[in-house]
Amino acid sequence: SSPSFDQNDFIGGISKKKWKALISDPGKPMINKAIQAEYPPASTYKIITALAALEEKSIDVHTTEFCPGFLKYGNRIYRCWNKHGHGELNVIDAIAQSCDVFFYQVGDKVGVDSLAQYAMGCGLGRKTGIMLGNERRGLIPTSSWKQRRFHESWQGGETLSVAIGQGYDLVTPLQMAVFIAAVGNGGTLYRPRIVKTIEDSRGNVIKQIDPEIRGGL
Repeated sequence: SSPSFDQNDFIGGISKKKWKALISDPGKPMINKAIQAEYPPASTYKIITALAALEEKSIDVHTTEFCPGFLKYGNRIYRCWNKHGHGELNVIDAIAQSCDVFFYQVGDKVGVDSLAQYAMGCGLGRKTGIMLGNERRGLIPTSSWKQRRFHESWQGGETLSVAIGQGYDLVTPLQMAVFIAAVGNGGTLYRPRIVKTIEDSRGNVIKQIDPEIRGGL
């Protein structure tokens, strides 16, 4: 978590000058970025969109979409990061190339509420359960959330943004680490541990903290 701060400053009471410097620092050193900072997940979220689309059978591994470098949706143009386009792609190629246009189209097929269902099932939008205080849960938007929050209906173009991890999407770094670990380990979501074992002065294990399964992909 960076920038951090010198904990020795608090021994015996921190000075007003140092405290003011800490709380006014734009880098927010008092915030544990791993569990309290919330960021748009960006292209890492495309894995969620792919999972949702495959599970909902909106696509299969052979389905292709064409990327000319942009997508015209309504009266707006949504651009790919590659302005020259990626051409014809299936889901595996789209993940490898991180093609925005592919996931715009796939996300639109799935819909924001189904995307949210899978995102939360993958551990986003909820606390990881790590034994640290003040963990944030992030935000996975739904159509009903927007209606409650802004008293406005969800718009299709907003789904396109969500599908590539932008828009209202917010996650903590630890949430995304837990999710990507599950992708790598075959689909098991674990509760993050701070302590693996407790040992005595001779190195003998007094207590072992076993992995705790919190869900699965």
